[in-house]
Amino acid sequence: MEIPKFLIERYQFWKKNTFEDYKDIYQQASKNPQKPIAMIITCCDSRILENTIFGGSVGDYFIHRNIANIIPSKNDNDKNIQTLSAIEYGLKVLKIQNLIILGHSNCGGVEYSYKTLLDKKNINDFEYINQWTSCLQNSFNNIPNDLPEIEKITFFEQENIKQSIKNLREYDFIDKLINENKLNVLGLWYQINSGLIKILENNNSFIDLD
Repeated sequence: MEIPKFLIERYQFWKKNTFEDYKDIYQQASKNPQKPIAMIITCCDSRILENTIFGGSVGDYFIHRNIANIIPSKNDNDKNIQTLSAIEYGLKVLKIQNLIILGHSNCGGVEYSYKTLLDKKNINDFEYINQWTSCLQNSFNNIPNDLPEIEKITFFEQENIKQSIKNLREYDFIDKLINENKLNVLGLWYQINSGLIKILENNNSFIDLD
């Protein structure tokens, strides 16, 4: 297979510029085990640049991406292996103390799930996506009927973050770390068009992150 020209050009630019500017950091990183300051679980969406948003440098963040930034329930045994293996490595091996669930606006995975759960006629021939987004059933059930349609999607996106945090506590090793104050779990929602980030407070509501 032929390498696309844009990959070669962008790599060459990065190697000559960005890499050279941070060469010492890369060399140091290669000599020492990684020690991330946080793990971020976010969506596969190409518009979410978590390292840019949070000013990440080499080795700062341990990243796991999946469609719609879902943490499956422990009951979904056939769906959780990829995400939970990343979490297990981050918490048990790397001893990460901050775990961030980063959801976002205009999430295609959440919107697709909303449409299919609303009406089964909207289901496409997606063998794996349909199975994965079915994890959002509980979050969908919590959407108030009296919300305007456009606000229902936003509510769904944020409810998914809440549910994912609840699901985390179903896993004994995670719940133990939280109870022992060895793990700080944060729920964040990012609005793409404004750059606004909302944080989930202890009262289970989202407020602007100033």
